[in-house]
Amino acid sequence: PPPRRRPARSGLSPPLLRERPIPAMASPTAPLGGSTPSGRVLGPALDRIIKNAAWRKHSALVAAAKSALDLLSSSSYHSPDPTSPNPSPLLGLPVAAAAASLHALILALESASPKVADPALDCVAKLLYHRLLLGDLGEAADDSPASKLLAAVLSCGALNDDAMELATLRVLLAAARCPSIAIRGDGLGQMLKTCYNIYLSSSSGANQMCAKLALAQVLVIVFARVEVDSMDVRVPTVSIADMMDVSDHRLNDSGIVQVAQGFINDAMEGSDVPEPGTPVAMAEVDEKDDEGMSKIREDGLALFKNLCKLSMKFSTPDNPEDQVLLRGKVLSLELLKMVVDNAGPFWRINEKYLGAIKQYLCLSLLKNSALSAMSIFQLLCSIFVGLLSRFRSGLKEEIGIFFPMLVLRVLENVHQPSFLQKMTVLNLLEDICKESQVLIDIFVNYDCDVDAPNIFERIVNGLLKTALGVTPGATTTLTPVQDQTFRTESVKCLATILKSMGSWMDQQLRIGDFSPKISEVSLNSLDSPNIGEDGSGIDYELQSDSYSPDTSDASSLEQRRAYKIELQKGISMFNRKPSKGIDFLIKSKKIGQSPEDVASFLRNTAGLNATMIGDYLGERDEFPIKVMHAYVDALNFEGIDFGEAIRYYLRGFRLPGEAQKIDRVMEKFAERYCKCNPNSFTSADTAYVLAYSVIMLNTDAHNMMVKDKMSRSDFIRNNRGIDDGKDLPEVYLSTLYDQIVKNEIKMSADSSVPQNKQPSSVMKLLGLDNIINLVNWKQAEDKALGANDLLIKNIQEKFKAKSAKSESVFYVITDTTILQFMMEVCWAPMMAAFSMTLDQCDDKAATSQCLQGFRYAVHVTSVMCMQTQRDAFVTSVAKFTYLHCVADMKQKNVDAVKVGT
Repeated sequence: PPPRRRPARSGLSPPLLRERPIPAMASPTAPLGGSTPSGRVLGPALDRIIKNAAWRKHSALVAAAKSALDLLSSSSYHSPDPTSPNPSPLLGLPVAAAAASLHALILALESASPKVADPALDCVAKLLYHRLLLGDLGEAADDSPASKLLAAVLSCGALNDDAMELATLRVLLAAARCPSIAIRGDGLGQMLKTCYNIYLSSSSGANQMCAKLALAQVLVIVFARVEVDSMDVRVPTVSIADMMDVSDHRLNDSGIVQVAQGFINDAMEGSDVPEPGTPVAMAEVDEKDDEGMSKIREDGLALFKNLCKLSMKFSTPDNPEDQVLLRGKVLSLELLKMVVDNAGPFWRINEKYLGAIKQYLCLSLLKNSALSAMSIFQLLCSIFVGLLSRFRSGLKEEIGIFFPMLVLRVLENVHQPSFLQKMTVLNLLEDICKESQVLIDIFVNYDCDVDAPNIFERIVNGLLKTALGVTPGATTTLTPVQDQTFRTESVKCLATILKSMGSWMDQQLRIGDFSPKISEVSLNSLDSPNIGEDGSGIDYELQSDSYSPDTSDASSLEQRRAYKIELQKGISMFNRKPSKGIDFLIKSKKIGQSPEDVASFLRNTAGLNATMIGDYLGERDEFPIKVMHAYVDALNFEGIDFGEAIRYYLRGFRLPGEAQKIDRVMEKFAERYCKCNPNSFTSADTAYVLAYSVIMLNTDAHNMMVKDKMSRSDFIRNNRGIDDGKDLPEVYLSTLYDQIVKNEIKMSADSSVPQNKQPSSVMKLLGLDNIINLVNWKQAEDKALGANDLLIKNIQEKFKAKSAKSESVFYVITDTTILQFMMEVCWAPMMAAFSMTLDQCDDKAATSQCLQGFRYAVHVTSVMCMQTQRDAFVTSVAKFTYLHCVADMKQKNVDAVKVGT
């Protein structure tokens, strides 16, 4: 039968912390275990093990413990020899005595008897606390006694005993903070797994919370060492308030909270110092691997990857309500949030650590983004904010994808949002908007980057839509109180944006030489932002941009922003009428005049409507035909199977609806395929007919409206005699048939929205709308099912495409002129939000935020000499004073008078 569960030790003070320093034995004879520091720890522990052991059941253990005691009693202190090929793993002991002692401890820990294992665990904890245990533990293929000792300690956490669970956690904390040993590789991973298992499976709520805090403390220790690249570090004790998930109801149990916090405080009490007079021992960890990174940092990297992998475990379809797995996922994300929030400078500059964030953490965010559990969504948002705050310069492309996915799509959902989700996003945005440099960086690196979404603009417009509230008569899931809460929070965020812009402006101008003297620049000159006082271009102090669409000097912020706006205008025109859009883009010099330039634009530009590309390529006019030929000739089909070649060809556009247009684009495909593969068919006509037949088969096999499906024999019969009067091999046609039937040829995804009704959002222009729509947010459910593979594959392809297109460059600007461009984007939406709220709402909190917003807006536009915008804000405030109609004045009007004065 399993061992009987015992209650946790009262007081939670482990013996190792109550016995400092180790007292000498009072007996007139030699101390039990000898006079060495290690012996004075081991002797009493081995004696207790012998007394608690069942002599028949544990005869081998008793014999090993007695043998170790005999060797310890006869041992004298040995100075450690670092040059020895087999140094002693216990400080001050000969190798033989150390090996015998560790062997006895291992047998005690593996006995599965809490009475026997308890003194062994206490002994190991004391050895670690006093830095008496030396070496590297847990490396792959390591069969040393010290590594076996760690494995035996970990096994005690699975004895289903409350006291053993806590004792195991104490030893693991002592091991994590002990600088004389280094727990490496698999050993570190097993430590993590043991703490997880106690958290997930323990029947004691207090033990679960202790395991959670122990995990957090281990991470704090490991990554503090990563930063300084040293084993000997001092770290703060983790607070339970920083680790409580909002869904963790144990927070309401003050007893559990006090027990858990007391446990971690006790385990981290004091410093890790050896017994007085004992030489200080440090683990040998300064070796560098092949890529120049120390073992300390390699271990930290491995631990981070393991943590990310634990966060990516998902329920199976057979058990979608796996609450244990969901709890483990929440814990993993909490720990990842803590790691991100406390990451130091090394994380932001080391390519391997940044690469791990991109490869593992971003993948975790992506896979978990479809989960409906509110606690997971909140953690994903919190992790994302941490990445934005600390790592935005190294994660430019990733943030450009996740910001729309996690934040903007929820913000822009006005009528059918989840209340808790949207409140989470609004609170998140408020935190982001308080960091003025983050706001500036977002605008510079996304709204002014032709290959990135307009994040700042979409934030402002999304807040405007939310501030205006649900359209009268529209179907909504929100109550009036919830709608009003959203309105108040939205205008608060907008006011915070203006406040941050003003604070950043004041800070930059006080510094001195970061910007032009705005007060000395005339209003007329500021109407053209790129003209300075002397008529020359203003120096924006912007780093040189690697992207130059037209000329080598097109690198200023104003030029990049203008270029992007005009390019998006051309894309929008193309998506309504392709030929008109191409003409506009050529005339505005956004693309070259040659067919090859236009073809390259059609192949590589995100946001183009796939149906419109197909229609344009199928046109019969001379120039579109040349573009279509250039488009196809740029593709290389050499060595590619015919069916796969068609599949690849149709990824870039949708086949047009007219038969003549299809003829033209498929005839050119057949010609190109035969040129790349001259021995494939007798003539290009054969490839043309077969390509047409494949498209018909694809439609027949995968269209739900077709009831009588084409059989293999039908397909073979339809293609008889197409090879210059001869039949193609039946085996070839059968293989081709199977490929198409089993795997549909999917042409480039397109929205079903009519072209004249398509939104002009940047999501559409960047081609991300179809990807984001693959995420299925089920608000009422709480299932731990991950994002589907198609979503992950498509977004990963987006990352690859962006990285291959150009080097990602993150820009930092200190010139206050940037605020002009930001105000040009946001002043009108903010004016509308503040004015409508003041006009329609009497809620004091909301009206107060609007009036503060007006105050900040007037300040920024005045200093930036934006007279038109400043006058508009001042006029609006004056309107709401109601001084012209004193009898109708309300409190909000009185407040407007105060703001105006």
